[in-house]
Amino acid sequence: MSGAQQSLDTGISRMGADILVVPEEYAGAGQTIILTGTPTNFFFEGSGFEKISGIKGVSKAAPQIYIATLFASCCAAPVQMIAIDPERDFTVSTWLKENPGVTLGKDDIIIGSAVIQDVGKDLIFYGHTFHVVGVLERTGMGIDNAVFTRFEDAYVMADESGVKAVKKLTIPQGKVSAVLVKVDPGTSPAEVASEITASVPGTKTILPEGLINAVSRQLGATTRFLYLSALAVTVMSIPLLALISVLVTNERRREVSILRVLGATKVFVVFLMLAESASLAIIGGLIGIGSAAGALILFQDFIMVTLKIPFIIPNPFALLAHGGSALLLSIVVAGIASLYPAVIIVKSEPYEAIRGEEL
Repeated sequence: MSGAQQSLDTGISRMGADILVVPEEYAGAGQTIILTGTPTNFFFEGSGFEKISGIKGVSKAAPQIYIATLFASCCAAPVQMIAIDPERDFTVSTWLKENPGVTLGKDDIIIGSAVIQDVGKDLIFYGHTFHVVGVLERTGMGIDNAVFTRFEDAYVMADESGVKAVKKLTIPQGKVSAVLVKVDPGTSPAEVASEITASVPGTKTILPEGLINAVSRQLGATTRFLYLSALAVTVMSIPLLALISVLVTNERRREVSILRVLGATKVFVVFLMLAESASLAIIGGLIGIGSAAGALILFQDFIMVTLKIPFIIPNPFALLAHGGSALLLSIVVAGIASLYPAVIIVKSEPYEAIRGEEL
């Protein structure tokens, strides 16, 4: 869950918007574009979206056009192309300010981290050649699978697609797919969102809180299953480890008895056996944590696609916290499982134990 939360925080910060406004009938598609980047096309039916910038509490409004590229020879890859107005945009423009040597000019594109291409190389969409001028940092959200270009270049690409592409692309003039909204400082995004839906019929607003709730709902069943599985494994492991500890203790009864004869106290012997169990638990726990971390890194894209959620590897502090909790749990379980056998063996008479071994 922390990986999904961090991904959402990073992605929302990259978008720079407080509200996303989409056509009401495409609310689900708009949310999917943000979370996983599944390519799709849609447009507002009318031009009422232009009223958004004049609504009280709206500081900036940046229109966007969503274009799903094709899985065909005329396209480099099926990705979500997002056309922006550089004069009003505050998503890519923020990245451009952080990289002052980069400009989004004619036929230039900025690609997400999951789009495979190097800066300075070209990509073809609908038969139109674009030049890659920048790559955005990974967020674990749909923006990683997106390609950003200017309105003008998107219209030219659409005009040429009838000749250059296997399927003609149509972008209605004056129509947009979504509007990103930044609210005035100190203004409630929820109140502004309500005002937008009331003032512009046929619109649906998506807030960051709504995205977080959607991901939480999608992860709810999975996290409950994982927690219950972990609890079941923990409960079952205690008697199993206790049985193994009893068997090992019986094999080492003579060794422990000799230590007792040589002057070792009962407390020392119990502590020694618990320390041995803790050492083995630490070694096993570290191996398990390392394996889990490796699997998380190798299969992070698979996790994101399968669960249909944004996901990024949590920061090192979160990983250390979760890993430390798992390690502590394994030590506690090992200590509980080995405590009873350790107490039983120190209660036995050492001379009788040695004599029994000799017989």
